[in-house]
Amino acid sequence: MSGAAFVERIFEDGEREVRCRFFTPQQQPTGEYRCAWTLTWAGETKSHSAHGIDGVQALLLAMRVVHTELVDSESYRAGRFTYLQQRDLDLPPPFPPYDPEA
Repeated sequence: MSGAAFVERIFEDGEREVRCRFFTPQQQPTGEYRCAWTLTWAGETKSHSAHGIDGVQALLLAMRVVHTELVDSESYRAGRFTYLQQRDLDLPPPFPPYDPEA
């Protein structure tokens, strides 16, 4: 992981803590920007990144990917996964637009 984690959010999965970190977007040799992220949940860390035409787009896309990962989880579907004890995770919209009532 290059760069430093510059923002972090802690979610709740019942009594467990889920830690999400977004790293400073870095310009790549080809010109696009890469924003790495990690999710640490139940003792496992998942790492990935998103790319954009600038650092803002890369960060927003990374946040959307993380949101998609979270709302697609069994914990979220079961109603255990929250942020500040609310089901709204307060992240940019997931892919594809997610309807929790569907």
